[in-house]
Amino acid sequence: MSPMTSARETELSPAARGARVALYLLLLAAAAAALLVPPGSDPGSAEGRRPELLIAPVLLGLFAIGFVTYRFTLVRAGRYHAGKAFIQVGLIVLVLLLLVPVSVERWKASGATPAVDLTRQLRSPDPEARAMAAELVRHRDGADARRYVPRLVILLDDPAAEVRRQSRVSLAALAREDAGGDGPEASDRWRAYWSARGVAFPP
Repeated sequence: MSPMTSARETELSPAARGARVALYLLLLAAAAAALLVPPGSDPGSAEGRRPELLIAPVLLGLFAIGFVTYRFTLVRAGRYHAGKAFIQVGLIVLVLLLLVPVSVERWKASGATPAVDLTRQLRSPDPEARAMAAELVRHRDGADARRYVPRLVILLDDPAAEVRRQSRVSLAALAREDAGGDGPEASDRWRAYWSARGVAFPP
C-alpha cells in the first residue's frame, strides 16, 4: 500500500470515524452474544424456543450491512482500495453463509422436545394401549413416524380389531395411499411397499 493510500485512509470525516467505531462495537457485541449465550434449550421459554439465540446472527447481519456500506462509501470517495474492499466484503459474506444458518438451526432446535417413544405402547399387552399408540404414530413427523412402520405392519395381524384398524389407517396416512389394503395378506403387501421405500424390517 502506497503512502498516498495510507494518507487517504487516515483522512476520514468525523461521520466516517463514528461509523467505524459503531461497526467495531457491533462486531464485539455479536462475538459476545455468540460466546455468552448458552446453546442449550429452555423449555420454559415461549413455545420452547429461545429468541436470544438470534441475537448473534442479527448483530452480525447488521455489522455486515454496515461494513459493506462503509467500504463502498470509502471506495467511491477514493479513500480506500477497491480490490481490498472486494476481498473483505467477500470474506464477510462467506462468514455469514457459514454462521447464520447454523445459528438459525440452533434457534429452531431450542424449541424441540424429544417425542415420547411409542415402542413400549405398541408392544403393550393392553389392546387399547396398542390401538392408541398406533393412532398416535400418524400424528408424528415423517422421520419419527417411519421408524414405527415395521411394528405397525406386524399389528395388522393383531387379535384386536381396533388395533388392526388404527395400524392400517396410520400406514395409509404415512404412505398417503392405502397401498396394502385389507385382508389376510395385507401385512405382506405393506411390508413390500415400505421395503421398496427404504424401511428396514427385522428378519
